[in-house]
Amino acid sequence: MLDVEMASAARSIVDECLDVQSDEEVLVVADAKKEDVARSIARAATGADAEAIIATMPLLESHGNEPPETIADAMISADVVFTCTSHAITHTRSRLEAAEAGTRFGILRSVTEEMMVEGAMSVDFEELRRQTEAVRAVLDGASDVHVTSDRGTDITFSVDGCSAFSLDGYFHENYGFATLPPGESPTHPDEGTANGTIVIDVSMDNLGQLEEPITLDIEDGFVAEVSGGEQADELQRLIEKSDENAGNLAEFAIGTNPEAKLIGNLAEDKKLAGTIHFAIGDNESLGGTLQSEIHLDGVVRSPTVRLDDQVVVDDGQIVGEAFR
Repeated sequence: MLDVEMASAARSIVDECLDVQSDEEVLVVADAKKEDVARSIARAATGADAEAIIATMPLLESHGNEPPETIADAMISADVVFTCTSHAITHTRSRLEAAEAGTRFGILRSVTEEMMVEGAMSVDFEELRRQTEAVRAVLDGASDVHVTSDRGTDITFSVDGCSAFSLDGYFHENYGFATLPPGESPTHPDEGTANGTIVIDVSMDNLGQLEEPITLDIEDGFVAEVSGGEQADELQRLIEKSDENAGNLAEFAIGTNPEAKLIGNLAEDKKLAGTIHFAIGDNESLGGTLQSEIHLDGVVRSPTVRLDDQVVVDDGQIVGEAFR
């Protein structure tokens, strides 16, 4: 139990990142594995003189699954919702509908007690905000992306007209949510434009830390083939048992947090500065039009990223000159 150690981080999340006010109703959504983190957030909200309620829901099968209807209705009614869940409900219709109704979201998907007090959460938030916004601005202005890596990633796609986000830990009204731990700038590939190979070599949602790399062959924006070991086979099964858009290349993001660590948990892995991650499945929360019941991220450790022929990440190192 890290109750005392988590108290300071939880209060910063409530007060600074989501700006919870004394007259607001705060819903903290948890599942059985994340109740300790949820309680720390609820205590901090109560300390801010808000009305805090914890709702514990059943464990979902996958990231991107819809929460129970009771939770969905409660999210619409609340002023602020913190989602302390094992599987993310960020990319769901329920979250989007609540955000459209004015609910502010703090996303703590898969966050553990240890992650609340070390690693990515120990970053200088103000400096990270500047760095992440700089990455967002460059990514937002780009048209064409080419990503390679020494493990075999070689993929191109367009992001022309696709908005990029600055997920720096603070709530952004135009996004409708804040993510903790902080530190990434995502966008979605223009639908149907991605072609090539992605080699996920760190971790993958629903699978955890990878025992061996997973290779995704992408054709016209969709996964055409999955190869690797047993975890690749499991990913293939997840795609096959889901819906027609489960194989959509839904997201591309650049990590910006220098304090993040590779721990086999996507909530932190994908924030490490200089890594990138892709997601398959739903892209609606990122401005796309393809809905799916899943949204699964996978991390690439040491990529080289070219935006319109300018190298912005070189073998896993952010090129500072590109963002000035």
